[in-house]
Amino acid sequence: MNQYLQALQRGAAEVRAALVRVAPDSLLVGGAAAISYGAWMIYPPAGFIVGGLLSISGGVLLIRGGQ
Repeated sequence: MNQYLQALQRGAAEVRAALVRVAPDSLLVGGAAAISYGAWMIYPPAGFIVGGLLSISGGVLLIRGGQ
């Protein structure tokens, strides 16, 4: 029983570590999608323009090695 609990704790720690690694990127993508959708609700072509600008700026940050 003790080994099972230790394995469960190790698994939970690994899941927590994975979520910590993924959370910032997920928040950035979700935020970019929300901004683009909000612009689209005001004026549909603006949503595509804002989405493209956010994608380009994200690509530039990745090329430069930004986090």
